[in-house]
This record gives sequence, C-alpha cells and structure tokens, in this order.
Amino acid sequence: MNEEFQNRIRYHINQYIFDFGFAPSNDELAANTSSTKSEVENALQALADNHALVLHPGTRKLWVVHPFALDPTLFWVTSGNKQWWGNCTWCSLGIATLTNSDTKIFTKLNGEQHPLVIEVKDRTIVDPDYLVHFPIPAKRTWDNVIHFCANTLTFKSEADIDSWCKRHGTLKGEVVPIIQVWELAKLWYGYYLHPDWKRKTPEFAQEIFTSVGLTSDFWQLK
Repeated sequence: MNEEFQNRIRYHINQYIFDFGFAPSNDELAANTSSTKSEVENALQALADNHALVLHPGTRKLWVVHPFALDPTLFWVTSGNKQWWGNCTWCSLGIATLTNSDTKIFTKLNGEQHPLVIEVKDRTIVDPDYLVHFPIPAKRTWDNVIHFCANTLTFKSEADIDSWCKRHGTLKGEVVPIIQVWELAKLWYGYYLHPDWKRKTPEFAQEIFTSVGLTSDFWQLK
C-alpha cells in the first residue's frame, strides 16, 4: 500500500473531523481522494497496522483518530462553534493547538467527580498549575492505546496522584506539568491539518519528547 496515499487519507480524515466534529464515511473518503472504497479501506487498515489511527475491531470503521476521539469520553473540547471529543489530556491539548483560537477543555479532575475546565487563551494555558499523570511508559502506548489515553488525566497536586494510584491500584508513572504537556502537544499535533501530514518515525517522536524535556527512561521508545 502506497505510503503517500495513506498519508493523504489520514490528512483528509484529520481535516474532516476538525471541520465537522465527526469522521467521514469511507465512501466520502473515496470521493474526496478520487479513489475507490476498497483502496480507502486498505489504506485505513495499513494506517491502523502502523499505529496511525484505530479501527473498530474486525472492521474498517474509524474508532480513534488522535487527537480526536469518535465516541464519548471524559474530554469535551470547544472552540468557537466547533466541538470535539478528546481522548485524554494530551490529546485534548492537541486539539487546542489546531484551533489557533481560544479553547476550553471540559473534563473531570482525577477523572472522577469534580468538574474541571482547562482554558487556553492566546495559545497559553490560563491556569498552569495543573499536573498530568502518565501511568504507562511511552514505549507501551500501543499495547492498548485506549487504556493509555483513558488513564492520562489531569490533577491538582502530586499528593492527589499518589492517592489516586493507591485508590485504583495503579502504579505511579510520570508526573508532568500541564504547561510542559502543552508544549508537547504543540509539537506532536501542530501539523496535523497540513496537507503534507506524514506519520512520525520513532526517531522523530523521540526527538519531540527530548525537545520538551521528557528525557527519562519512561519516555524512551526503545
């Protein structure tokens, strides 16, 4: 399967979800790329095999197209008259990088009972004191990417993270200030609406982690 065609399909998916808030059908993708439905579905499978998106098991139907979620999650992102589901704190900040305008992320503190609104104004996090907990090392992201995203949550303090890990029987991972995750999101997702979108190589992904100061063993991809 031609990688250039795969990248073109992924770009059209990104742009469609950004514009409409939901995914295009495979027929629409075929029409938008002057290709056949079979060619589109083969490209989707190749993209899924290469961890560029997630399909519903046993189908060629889009499930997750990072940074966008296509089913309800703990993260609801709004900007102007546009709105989307995000997969996690990192992904939701990734959506905010694409809007180039003020954005609100509606979620729950610790993923539990207390509502939280993360605001981005003038491309700056309004309240920079929050922390993001990554329980799962980077190299294990795609062991179960849905699980990875569901557990990448926002907290007010490291003590809250310690309590959360104990309460849910979860090992503590890496704690990252939200402003650092914002810098990560800008580099990771900032070009996703460019027509020349290309899937990251592991080497490029590692460079991004390093460039924002994520250099511990936790962030090593090999």
